[in-house]
Amino acid sequence: MKTTASGIMLELTQEQKAYLDELMERWNAAVRYGFKRVLDGLQTQDVRVMVQGKFGLNSRQANDAVFQAQSTIASQHALVQMHYSDCSVKVGRLEKNLKMAKSQRRKSRLSKKLEKWQRKLAFGKKHVDAKTFPSVVFGGKRNFRERCKGNISKDEWLQLRASNYLSRGDKTKGGNLNMRLRLVGEKLMLDIVSQPVLTEKTVRYQRISVPVYVAEKKSNKTGRVNGIPYRKMLIEYLATGKAYQVEINKKIVGKDSRYYIHVTFEEEVPELYKPYEGTVGVDTNPTGLAVAFVDYLGQYRGSFWSNQGEWPYARTNRKTNLIGEAAKYIAKIACGAGMSLAVEDLAFRQDKSVTAKFNRMANGFCWSQFLRMIERSAARMGIPLTKVPPPCTSTIGILKYSHMHGLSSHESASYVIARRALGFHDEKVPKPLERLVPAQDMPNEYNWKTWNTAKRTIIKAFNKGKKRKVKNLGFWQQHRKEMLGLKKLA
Repeated sequence: MKTTASGIMLELTQEQKAYLDELMERWNAAVRYGFKRVLDGLQTQDVRVMVQGKFGLNSRQANDAVFQAQSTIASQHALVQMHYSDCSVKVGRLEKNLKMAKSQRRKSRLSKKLEKWQRKLAFGKKHVDAKTFPSVVFGGKRNFRERCKGNISKDEWLQLRASNYLSRGDKTKGGNLNMRLRLVGEKLMLDIVSQPVLTEKTVRYQRISVPVYVAEKKSNKTGRVNGIPYRKMLIEYLATGKAYQVEINKKIVGKDSRYYIHVTFEEEVPELYKPYEGTVGVDTNPTGLAVAFVDYLGQYRGSFWSNQGEWPYARTNRKTNLIGEAAKYIAKIACGAGMSLAVEDLAFRQDKSVTAKFNRMANGFCWSQFLRMIERSAARMGIPLTKVPPPCTSTIGILKYSHMHGLSSHESASYVIARRALGFHDEKVPKPLERLVPAQDMPNEYNWKTWNTAKRTIIKAFNKGKKRKVKNLGFWQQHRKEMLGLKKLA
């Protein structure tokens, strides 16, 4: 499992800063040059030789620059394919909604939206057919527009285009030859290759040595490290001599410049233990987590709701810390109970035409970050983690288990997730519900289709004769007896 430790370079002299700025300028220029040459169809080795001679880089620096250019090209091609696929689905759904629209106002609004997305679809199709992608602006298109408007100076724009430097690792050269980390006493030092020195037989390189602080969360009371001891992990990894990657990022703070480093290395994780008690199901929501405990027979053994109301509104660093603490908390609970973890395999795509309200909610829904963090926390503790398909978890939970165990909609969904991870995929529709759904509308070939049919039929029956229509099952717990005929209507 790859892990990245962040830090900052300390005690840099003006000469060292000047050299780093010049190195980053040459390296980023080499990336842009290599980007163009690769697009022109030149061979990778030829591009490396050209970059090395033109920008005065050593062979490893030139290789890293060309690798960065190739990674940018690959990511742009993948983005074009993804955006084209999403746009195609969105156009199809808009055309379907336009056919179903009745009011002239809605038709006009949908027609304008459809024209906009058809233009985007045609633009994407042109690039997909030609196997190209839109122009790339190194430094950011938004910053480029600001430069065109005169809101940022030329020097600021050049700094944005030359603010990072990457060096990949090599196990045969002690981990990383161009940027080597070493422990000197209690200090962690970073040695950076600088000017070449000609000798009789070979070329040697001078090195810039600067101390590095690796970020840790120390307690003010005890002095102990809270959370992951990244510095200790990194020092132990350096002793193995294995490869690691170092990246330098420059940031301007007022009139001063700071140089941050990110060290990526391979973290060893323990073997997964065999869960003997069951599974903990986790349902991810925009404002919190629902957690359910299920034994190995699929029986309910408890649940709770972890409120995380600050997630949608917190700043980036605060949000990241809150999500990490929540993921670690859930993983510790599962480890203490001797259970495995089960989460939904969510993958939201931008292929729907939705409202501004939904967009605001979805933008604050940090599901992917939580899933990544809980996966890492589970791996560090040796907890088996299963990702299950998400369709109909809430529908099954509300209609089948919320009344049975007195659960909320989110807790019942987490219960279904845990059961699905244990192999209980075929959730049968209870007999009282079958009376609400006609037999011909109950397909048997696919269980999720059955539950979708039941949901649509129940909502349709509840909306019959009402002016204000509902679109979800939020009414079910309150009106369940009425819908099932267990209670006479008032």
